[in-house]
Amino acid sequence: MNNSQISVKINRLASMMSLLEENPFKIRSFEKAARIVRDHDEDMGVLVDEDRLKDVPGIGPKLAYVIMYFAKAGTVGMEKELEAQLPEGLTDLLDLPGLGMKKVQLLWKKFDITSVEALKLACEADALTAMKGFGPKLQLKLLDAITFQTKHARDFYLDTALSVAQTWIEKLTALQSISRIEPTGTLRRGDKLIQSVELLVLANSSELINELNDKLDCSVSDSHPLIIKDISGMPVHLWVSARESFNAQQLIRTGGEVYAQQLQKKYGTEAEASIQTLTQAGDASLSTEQTLCKSIGIQWIEPELRDVYATFPEDLELVAQGDIKGVFHAHSTWSDGRNSLEEMAEAARIIGYQYLGISEHSQAAYYANGLKPDRVKAQWDLIDQLNDAFTDFHIFKGIEADILSDGSLDYDEELLSGFDFVIASIHSHFQLDPVKQTERIVRAMQSPFTTMLGHPTGRMLMARPGYNPDMPTIIDVAAENDKLIEINTTPKRLDLDWQHLKYAREKGVKISINPDAHSLKGLDSIALGVRMARKGGFTSGEVINAKGVDEMKKYLQTRRAS
Repeated sequence: MNNSQISVKINRLASMMSLLEENPFKIRSFEKAARIVRDHDEDMGVLVDEDRLKDVPGIGPKLAYVIMYFAKAGTVGMEKELEAQLPEGLTDLLDLPGLGMKKVQLLWKKFDITSVEALKLACEADALTAMKGFGPKLQLKLLDAITFQTKHARDFYLDTALSVAQTWIEKLTALQSISRIEPTGTLRRGDKLIQSVELLVLANSSELINELNDKLDCSVSDSHPLIIKDISGMPVHLWVSARESFNAQQLIRTGGEVYAQQLQKKYGTEAEASIQTLTQAGDASLSTEQTLCKSIGIQWIEPELRDVYATFPEDLELVAQGDIKGVFHAHSTWSDGRNSLEEMAEAARIIGYQYLGISEHSQAAYYANGLKPDRVKAQWDLIDQLNDAFTDFHIFKGIEADILSDGSLDYDEELLSGFDFVIASIHSHFQLDPVKQTERIVRAMQSPFTTMLGHPTGRMLMARPGYNPDMPTIIDVAAENDKLIEINTTPKRLDLDWQHLKYAREKGVKISINPDAHSLKGLDSIALGVRMARKGGFTSGEVINAKGVDEMKKYLQTRRAS
């Protein structure tokens, strides 16, 4: 398990203890440990292997034991003990908006509602309206949330899928029965949510099953695909292939809504029959998928493009992670970040970036310790001091300015004009109807002080659908006003969605791949945003933070002067 998954598990332990009304000091220690694990720079599994878990501040022997078992086994005895004392499914209620600990305890102890399904039935029967502390509005909100949650019941975040895939590729590579292994399916295409890790393996099926069961203790039976359940709960599908059909399998199993249509016209819609026909039709033994495509008369394109494009200009090279020279959208302890400005800058410099665009929350975001004007100017003074000390790095002065309900930006024009860049973002009034929400964003985009739009739809993957603005209109306005649009690389956002990126590119809108980092670890999510940009067909020349620091200084100075 990676740090994020372990953190979720520890938080769940704390929630179960809270429901059982155990020692509040113990509960808080687990909640604190979950935050420590989530934000820690090093992988917990590595710390366990190197016996360095005891060196992590705030992690005592008991918590170290819990973390060790989660990292290596995916569970711990304490988890099973707590689960045995609670109705199955009770903790799932805590994931629903509007249900805090007290309301869940009330549902359980007074109304015997102990699962999402039972709550859904109660809502559909209009039972919550008569319950004290609930009412019709919350009932409707819960029904919507349950429907949304059910839709994503089998989904996992992309970063989780990549972590699981890496773990199993390392394990499988050590097996003698496997001579080749590659990701395939939605993971290879880099979708935002993944239901299963699909791996294409060149192997003898019976020999592989024996090794999986004997060496990796997988309890795999003969099936197509072979199915392994990772300790995270995510299924891993192994598609076993012979050498002569490997490339045909890769081409078909990678799929892609748009790209696959030309293959389906040639070879049918059923995967196994298509692979067999394709193997016979082309020289499927050729060394690469590219050469196979050439032999059957279709253009090979990068896997990420295949949900959006059937063909793509061969002279264009998609943006790569190595093209990113610096990042915007990062928070420090000046607002709601968990590391100091100095620490964030140093971490970005160590990664190899040439600059960091710091962007604390603005004053309207009081709940996030948003900066009042005097604190903005104090931070500018600190940034000037740090920049004077740097010889190979630069901090740009920015702000994540709240888009207010009427579409104006937080702060007056005089203060806004002093920033190197301004990210305009919505953090309130999510419930405006789509037309008013769109008008609100359009007004913010038309402000001469706005540099880019942050997390454009406000969606939180598997948590909330966002505020549903008219994105084609917003993209048109961005193009007309020379504004950037962010790809927010937080795994739970990945917003702007790749489904809108093709249109943005066609309109000439440039993007900024931004981590929205609230900790040092948050700076590491850029790779996810690069995948989204590649799905939209973006090259390095169309990604603003592929500019080097000197070019970026000139670019931002020119924008401010215009």
